[in-house]
Amino acid sequence: MGRWAAEADWCFNPRGDRVPIEITTTELRGYENRCEIQRITEISTGYEAALKCEAEGEARYERVRMAATQQTLVLTWLDRNDQAVRLIRCSTLRG
Repeated sequence: MGRWAAEADWCFNPRGDRVPIEITTTELRGYENRCEIQRITEISTGYEAALKCEAEGEARYERVRMAATQQTLVLTWLDRNDQAVRLIRCSTLRG
């Protein structure tokens, strides 16, 4: 859970397309999209979640693997050929 960004500077952007994503126990929220966590399963390397995402008025279902340390989160989009995105935790940065 928390706020995560692809670049450290994004943690301090209040709006626009380069903002952090917010992860709660029920959803992932980013720029112009929101994903409801429909199911989450703990695995040896973190968690796998089934998501219902809405972006620009369209809904789609996706699966993501989440592996976190104190400072980083790797999201692996299982339905996008295992495309991985490395994010940094915003709360560890000072503005």
